[in-house]
Amino acid sequence: MGDSLGWLGEHCYEPRGKTPGMRGGVSLTAVRGLAVQDLLRRLRARDEDTAAPRPYRDLVRTAAVRDLTPCMYGTAGEWSFVLEDHGSATWYEWWFDDDPEVRPRPGEEMVCLNANIAVQPCRLVYAPGDGPVRFTDFRDSPLDSSPLTDPTAKVTLLDRALREAGAVWPDSRDFSHADDWRRFVDENAARLPAAVWRAVGECLGIRLPRTEVERGDLPAALLRSPFA
Repeated sequence: MGDSLGWLGEHCYEPRGKTPGMRGGVSLTAVRGLAVQDLLRRLRARDEDTAAPRPYRDLVRTAAVRDLTPCMYGTAGEWSFVLEDHGSATWYEWWFDDDPEVRPRPGEEMVCLNANIAVQPCRLVYAPGDGPVRFTDFRDSPLDSSPLTDPTAKVTLLDRALREAGAVWPDSRDFSHADDWRRFVDENAARLPAAVWRAVGECLGIRLPRTEVERGDLPAALLRSPFA
């Protein structure tokens, strides 16, 4: 059945390596209805990793593969997913390298929660299946990102889930004084990643097994980054 995604947001800023698997600084890439092997192929996974899967906890990093990014992968209902804890998502990196291979195909629903640790803020990427891909900073509404139309109404549903979770913040210009805005940020910033992760998971029906993820029980693969 899996667990709510909120726990991954709660540990967003925790250093990696505190569990045999993953918990801190995790990014998620998931596509509905796509075979997990096809998702891995788009992310430049090695064929040998998917042909003979091994648990993430048993992954041995050697000099020969130091330029590759380890991930865990699996399925959650209709979704195929990849988890990474190096501070970013390989899908996100290939997108901004303008690689057509990672573009969602017509009808493919796709989501990426990118920890974006190095530069901040965290980013939510969502493609509802109608073609365009929307990029939103955590705290903003996906309805405010281009394009502004929503023919599938799925972006509206995601926006509603984020708002109900308190994950869409008011504009700073809505505050009478700068001190009020800073106070709002101080009171809500720590809760924001968990709120976004939980809302996305509940809205899209993605649940992941926390125990197996933290223990590193899920299969591992090595992905090639455009920066390798």
